[in-house]
Amino acid sequence: MISPQPDRAQGKSDLATTPFGTVPDTGAPPGKRPVDRAITAIIVAAAVLAAGITFYQLSRPGLLFGITPDISVWIGASIRLVHGAIPYRDFDLIQPPGFTLLATPFAALSEWIGTRDALAALRLGTPLLSAGSVILIGLVIRHRGRSAVIVACGVMAFFPAEMYALRSGLLESVVDFFCLAGLALIFDGDAFTSSRRRLVLGGIAFGIAGLVKSPAIVPVLVVLVLCLPGIRRRLVPFLVGLIAGFGVPTLPFFLLAPGSFIRDVFSPLSYIPVASRVSISTRLGELTGIFAFGGSALVAIAGTIVLIAVVVAAFALPPRRKPSPLEWFAISATTLAALAQLGPAYYFPQYAAFMAPFLALLLGISLARLVAERSPRVALAIATTGVAVLCISQLVAIPGVAAPDVANVVDAVIPAGACVLSDAPSKLVTTNRFVAAGSGCNTMIDPQGATLSYGYGSAGAEHLWTNEVEHSDYMVTSTRFAIWDIPPDAALRAYVDANFQLIRAGGLLFYVRNGFPHGNVAGAAPESR
Repeated sequence: MISPQPDRAQGKSDLATTPFGTVPDTGAPPGKRPVDRAITAIIVAAAVLAAGITFYQLSRPGLLFGITPDISVWIGASIRLVHGAIPYRDFDLIQPPGFTLLATPFAALSEWIGTRDALAALRLGTPLLSAGSVILIGLVIRHRGRSAVIVACGVMAFFPAEMYALRSGLLESVVDFFCLAGLALIFDGDAFTSSRRRLVLGGIAFGIAGLVKSPAIVPVLVVLVLCLPGIRRRLVPFLVGLIAGFGVPTLPFFLLAPGSFIRDVFSPLSYIPVASRVSISTRLGELTGIFAFGGSALVAIAGTIVLIAVVVAAFALPPRRKPSPLEWFAISATTLAALAQLGPAYYFPQYAAFMAPFLALLLGISLARLVAERSPRVALAIATTGVAVLCISQLVAIPGVAAPDVANVVDAVIPAGACVLSDAPSKLVTTNRFVAAGSGCNTMIDPQGATLSYGYGSAGAEHLWTNEVEHSDYMVTSTRFAIWDIPPDAALRAYVDANFQLIRAGGLLFYVRNGFPHGNVAGAAPESR
């Protein structure tokens, strides 16, 4: 059970609020430490390192312009929106509309520079996103001392799943940023802020996090419970902000297509087909970052036990203090986020990135309680060594990272402005083939997501795909149409066989409608079906 600590006078706990740059590791309890401007330097240095290593990822082959998971879907929705198509009403989008709205400036930019360069411009913003998240977690935990700041900022900067999400342009890193912004606003030191304005703004930040992706509900629920002892002073302002951040931007899309909105946003998770359940040890290896060091399943389980033991010891060993609101948040959000990721049968590596802010906060606090208050120098040594090892592990791994870039192949086969369908929108956005010159073309942005929205193999999915194929003149794919994720029924396969010519080029398959032109590249040749 979460047991919120009641406020003291002026809405503050016994852990006093401190200004930016305070609290060196002197061994004194939080709130009784002198100003330490070095903490500011630590936060800034960590932010610079985070931006630098994220930019280094983008320098790897294909990472700036090539194909990476999902980001083409999300900016694709923004591109459709700036062209007048409405998510949920005119095309399927299996996430809330947050990122679609946030990415509209880049989508508008694609009108002048093309979708390929607009996507690259969006990716160039990820170093700033990474640095911003590090600064925000530094602001949240700065009052707990240097070692806590080093651990929290270091984990946020170099956590393997977070780095994967950043280089792939996945939504988890955006959710993390807004959750941290909300925490920085609603907490003053270890206690809730007494400012209603900041609580409202914090609620808006958490609302935007949920508007980007639904797992943000986990920290929101924790904050709501912690706010209960002060309903008028804390809960109401936070709820007002939460409704403004999530409800106001969502309402127009919901009103325009309520049924489709519910089907797209809330249904797909129950339809994801999986051949077998992802093991607990695999999830633990991702959630703790242990797999970044090449650990086995046994090592992942052992490492998880060690981390849990460290946290338990930090709060159980003397001198015992009742957890503060911030500490209750760190414990509860980390625990609930981890449990939520152990449930579903499916699992993807980027999911663990959602753990980064809460795990970083909890580890920083635990080190401060367990070691820093007894031996500040030992705590600094532990924190610095641990973060250095984490950073080095990523620097070793990054040179092996690469992404395919199929722009030249697609450009040579499919004319610009054509009506093109693909099994993956990344093949279209990264090659400037996502936007058609004329009207009446297909509008799909997320083939797999749309299929899941209607139900895998359902009549609705078959109807959707039939409409998309009939409004396409070219299709580009990595696999034969007959084994796409649809899966297509016999009538649709027969339609494709009768109306499209299949050619292979550059490792891709191109279906070209009969009578439509296509370019020629080395090795391109018609194939039998």
